[in-house]
Amino acid sequence: MSGIVLSASVRQNLLSLQSTADMLGTVQNRLATGRKVNSALDNPKSFFTASGLSNRASDLSNLLDDMGRSTQVLKAAARGITPTPK
Repeated sequence: MSGIVLSASVRQNLLSLQSTADMLGTVQNRLATGRKVNSALDNPKSFFTASGLSNRASDLSNLLDDMGRSTQVLKAAARGITPTPK
């Protein structure tokens, strides 16, 4: 059984095509997710920085929602204890 024999130039072109296909996959993934870094394998420092900032933004959003609900409760309580004019 004989193997496939490739010339040096054909082998180099094949490797170049494989590299291009890998880069295309990376770009498509970034476009699909909207993220430059999708995993710690892409860029660990950027991934964990972005992850921490996303978590912080989520925490702040939750606090803002809680403050809005508290304000509504206080407004309702104030309306409940304010006498109605006759």
